[in-house]
Amino acid sequence: MKENKSNLRELVGAAQSGDQIALLEIVQRFYPLIKKVKRKMILQERDDLEQEILEKIIRVILTFDINSSADLTYFRNSIKDFVRETAEIE
Repeated sequence: MKENKSNLRELVGAAQSGDQIALLEIVQRFYPLIKKVKRKMILQERDDLEQEILEKIIRVILTFDINSSADLTYFRNSIKDFVRETAEIE
């Protein structure tokens, strides 16, 4: 079994290299926020909203420039803001 990677930068790098477990671990870190937002939506829209958010989070993970000197706080906040904005639009 693979070693549990806790560093977000390492996880993003691994996910970009094709590590599905790393990708899943990142998604799981943001899942409590997704669930919180889903509870505010009407029942019929929840699954569609979750699917849309997950697709966009994965796209952000796979396209993030891991070699930039940018702090990953920006990465985390971007995902959190996106999740909240998506819920407001629906």
